[in-house]
Amino acid sequence: MAQQNELTVTHVYRDVEKYRVGNKLVEPSGSRSDRPGLLTMLKDATRDEYYVILAWQEDRLYRGLRAMLTVLEIVQDYKIGILLAKENFDSKIAPIRAWVAEMELDGMKERMEMGVKARLKAGKANSGQDRYGYIRIGENLHLIEEDAKWVRQIFEWYTQKTSLTQIRKRLISANAPQKGSSIPRHIRWARSSIQAILKSAREYVYGFKTYSRAGQTFHIPVEPIIDISTYELFVKMREENKTYPKHRRRNDYLLSGHLKCACNLTWRGRTATHRNSRKGKWVERKTPISTYFCPQPHKELRPPDCPKSVGAKHAEMQVWGKLYEFVMNPDFLHAQAKDIVK
Repeated sequence: MAQQNELTVTHVYRDVEKYRVGNKLVEPSGSRSDRPGLLTMLKDATRDEYYVILAWQEDRLYRGLRAMLTVLEIVQDYKIGILLAKENFDSKIAPIRAWVAEMELDGMKERMEMGVKARLKAGKANSGQDRYGYIRIGENLHLIEEDAKWVRQIFEWYTQKTSLTQIRKRLISANAPQKGSSIPRHIRWARSSIQAILKSAREYVYGFKTYSRAGQTFHIPVEPIIDISTYELFVKMREENKTYPKHRRRNDYLLSGHLKCACNLTWRGRTATHRNSRKGKWVERKTPISTYFCPQPHKELRPPDCPKSVGAKHAEMQVWGKLYEFVMNPDFLHAQAKDIVK
């Protein structure tokens, strides 16, 4: 198509993989206006990096009114042309086509939803993520004995009062297999992966997999992995590990949400009321201390120059010292204000 119109392709934009919005992974649906490829394409248009958009057909660009408005605004403001392989583009009827495409997509989703629910009601596992220790073959979940062995081992370590950090180290040193993931793993055996296994104790002992679909819950029978005695001991220890503060203590962390380290993560504030004694016991502090800390839990992802934590008083004194310098220099503040007004 580019050759027929004597054009040179300078950039290729596609949205085929899931991407993260907040804490959720979403599909790159044409109804979404926040697709990474789409946003990059529109940003490049504002830099005059191209003057024509080539697409297979209009619904490859958008399938909803919001996404359509985003595209048309950039196209009209920066005089960008649109060439489609399967149809002609007309900006006047684009809203109607976008509305029809959105209705068609909603209908497809509704039909798919009904099909998934019907199969789940029949006890067929055909959607969602499989629990560690199982593999989905066709519409049935089968136990993986090698993974199941590590599930039992994790619960055994936990009931022996082994910390999550130590459990993680043992899994890595033993080269325990991890579940396949559609997203490349940055680290091996993240703490969240171990916690996910522990939180599924009830499913592992009673032998079922829970699926939620549009407010409905379905239970698919599977082979149990842990025995009832292990589960009861786990529940007992889980309850014992819960801590309840003697009294609610609130501290003001003035810099919370404003500090970042080399990890490029926003630091949080916390109050430490306990510490490890020289004998290795967890004891209460005579005087609680306030700190800002880096929320990165995995050491291998933390750069060498990340301080990990800093006392709240020390950090706030440094920041207030810098603010004092600015406040006591009115000429500098006036110059900065003039630059902003310009």
